[in-house]
Amino acid sequence: MRHSPIYVPSPMRQQLKSSIRLFRKGEFLTRFLVWLMPRFRGRPVNRYILLPGLFMMVGTGSVQAASGPFFSLGNTDFVVSISFIIFIAAIIYFKAPKFVAKLIDGQIAKIEGQLKEASSVKEDAQTLLENLQKKQEEAEEHAIRIKEQAQKDKELAIEEAQNSIQGLVDRKLQNSREQVRASEAKAIANIKNQAIDLAIDAASEVIFRSMGGDDR
Repeated sequence: MRHSPIYVPSPMRQQLKSSIRLFRKGEFLTRFLVWLMPRFRGRPVNRYILLPGLFMMVGTGSVQAASGPFFSLGNTDFVVSISFIIFIAAIIYFKAPKFVAKLIDGQIAKIEGQLKEASSVKEDAQTLLENLQKKQEEAEEHAIRIKEQAQKDKELAIEEAQNSIQGLVDRKLQNSREQVRASEAKAIANIKNQAIDLAIDAASEVIFRSMGGDDR
C-alpha cells in the first residue's frame, strides 16, 4: 500500500535546510535544548523525544572523529542524518502537527472570541449612540413645542390684554355717554323748571296788576 507524499511548505523546507546546516556545524543541539527545556518545564519528558537528542550528542561529539564508511557511527553525516530522521519521526509519531494545529485553532478561537467581544462592544456603542440621538431629537422636538406654546401664550395674552383694554374703553365711553345724557336731562329739567317759575311769576304779576288796576 503506497502512501501519498507529505507536502512540506516552502518555509518548512527552508527551516529543514537550516536545521541540517546547524547539524553539520554542531550548533543544532544547543538550540534544540534551548527550545525544548522551557516547553517541558515541570512536565515529564518522554524518552522518545530524548532519543534524538542523544543521537545528536553522539553525532556532535564525533564531528572531529576520523571519517569512515557512511553507514557507521563513526561517520558524522550518517549519525546526523539518522538523528534527524528519528527526530522527524518522533515529531510525526507524537502528532506534533496536530498539536500545532490545535494551538493555532486555539489562537483562532481566541481571536474569534475577541472579535465577537469587539463586535458586541460595537453593537452596544451603536445602540447607545442611537439612544443618544433619539433623546437629542426628542429634546429638540420638546424645545420646539415649548417655543410654539410660548408663542401661543404670548399671542393669547396680547389678545386678552387688547380685549381687556377695549372693554375698559367701551365701558368708559358708555359711562361718559350716560353721564352726558344725565347732564342733558338735568339741564333740560332745570330749564323747564325755570320756565315754569318764570311763567308762574309772569302770571302772578299779570294777575296782581290786573287786580291792582281795578282797585284804583
